[in-house]
Amino acid sequence: MEKFNIAPIDTAWRGLCKLLFGRDVGGLMKFEPYLKEAMSPYLIAKSSISGNSIFLSNKLYPASARFVLPDEIPRLPASKFNPNDIKDIDSLFRAAEENTAYCGNKVFGKNANVDFVDNALNCIDVYHSHNVRNVKKGAYISYVRESECVFGIPAFPKINYSMRCHEGINVNRLFESFYITHSSDMYYSFNCTNCQDVIFGYNLRGKRHVIGNIELPKDKYLSLKQKLTGEIADELEKKGRARSTSDIARMAAKEKDSEGDIKFIPTLPAPKAVDKAFTETMKLVLGKERAPISDFVPYLQERTMPIMKVKGRFGTWAFNSGWPLVKEIPPSWLCTLDEAMKQDKPVITDADLSLPLEKLSAIVSKNAVSTLDFVDGQCRDYVEVSQVIDSSEVYSSWDTTTSQRSACSDGVIQSKYIFGCSLRQLDSEFSVKSCDITVCKRCFEIDNCTNCSNCYFSHNLEGCEECILCSNVKGMRYAVLNKQLSREDYARIKKMVLDYVNAELDKKKKCGRSIFALTGKK
Repeated sequence: MEKFNIAPIDTAWRGLCKLLFGRDVGGLMKFEPYLKEAMSPYLIAKSSISGNSIFLSNKLYPASARFVLPDEIPRLPASKFNPNDIKDIDSLFRAAEENTAYCGNKVFGKNANVDFVDNALNCIDVYHSHNVRNVKKGAYISYVRESECVFGIPAFPKINYSMRCHEGINVNRLFESFYITHSSDMYYSFNCTNCQDVIFGYNLRGKRHVIGNIELPKDKYLSLKQKLTGEIADELEKKGRARSTSDIARMAAKEKDSEGDIKFIPTLPAPKAVDKAFTETMKLVLGKERAPISDFVPYLQERTMPIMKVKGRFGTWAFNSGWPLVKEIPPSWLCTLDEAMKQDKPVITDADLSLPLEKLSAIVSKNAVSTLDFVDGQCRDYVEVSQVIDSSEVYSSWDTTTSQRSACSDGVIQSKYIFGCSLRQLDSEFSVKSCDITVCKRCFEIDNCTNCSNCYFSHNLEGCEECILCSNVKGMRYAVLNKQLSREDYARIKKMVLDYVNAELDKKKKCGRSIFALTGKK
């Protein structure tokens, strides 16, 4: 393997700063703490074989677990599992404890010059990132795909030449801007679509050459942009960080914001189509119909990103979330989508335009309001989904994009019949309580798996079918704990597992064991 070279990524960073702010503000590593703040949670562990650091895509793994790097998998002890020794579910999970190891630093497809990444697919020049696909030149990013020259971004597809942005699609040259679509050259903006050349823009559609929601002549805008972006560069150069949109929002936070009313979704019942889809999915995956979904919501959402409703600026309930960059925005800065679309009026006066960035930020803080309630494209029959794009029949989730008939999940992308799944489900269907899966079908409690079907309690599988408690293998079928079994032995153990899970769900409305806690303690 060729030695990793940080130089092209540092060069891309410096070029991005020149593009956004007009000048180089220093090398990438100076800004590592600042850019890391934006990443969704991850875990750094030590290999049980070499002691080397391992980067894993989430913090769900138990501290006492064994961890390995991909090239160390062949050095793991051979499985001690004997199917004849398995008499009950407890003996099966005891064997799993002896044989399971979690793998980080995983890369798939064709990658070049990547380091300290996990779940990277077809990436070039990427550092300290996870769950990235088709990304070229980036660092400190998570859940980013089809993008180039991106730094400090927690979740955003199809974003280029941008820094510290969260959510949207099809954008270029953004800084500290959230929920932006089909736009370019935006700074400190929120909930804008089809816009260009905007600073401090809120709830705009089809606008250009705007500061503080005031449209300006092009030459005046460009002159003020040069001044303001130069001040951002000054902050970055002197402090190693610039003020964030959350910082600006908190400047005028009301006292009640620290106490405000909070309730977690769902607060409303599921659409009938979602209840029906849940019943069908549980029957297909676990062999037994279950209804209604409301009985299982706490279990389904125990690992998902918290999505809450807060009393917003106008006294109505508005979305907030546990995602980086936006989670610290106070309730007084938030409202519903319908309310936000009426708040496209100026948030400063003409006289304020000449003020320095710090004073301008304070005025914006008092007057701006926006929303984390985001709807784009053709959507229908969705209830309490904080971001929905071209999706239907979805419920109580964060980010469903081009998906259907799913609930209580994070990042359901081009998928359907997904329930209780966390962090990202891509091109998958009929999966329950899984995490970071791609092209998977009819699975339960799987983690970091690709092109798999009918798998249970498994980690880091690729191209597998009918596997139980397997980890770090490819192309297996009818396997338990990484051992190929006869169809008869496999069927016996599968029945044991499904009987256990269904008994747990019957009695407790949840299952005590998971791929992240094989002892059932967590």
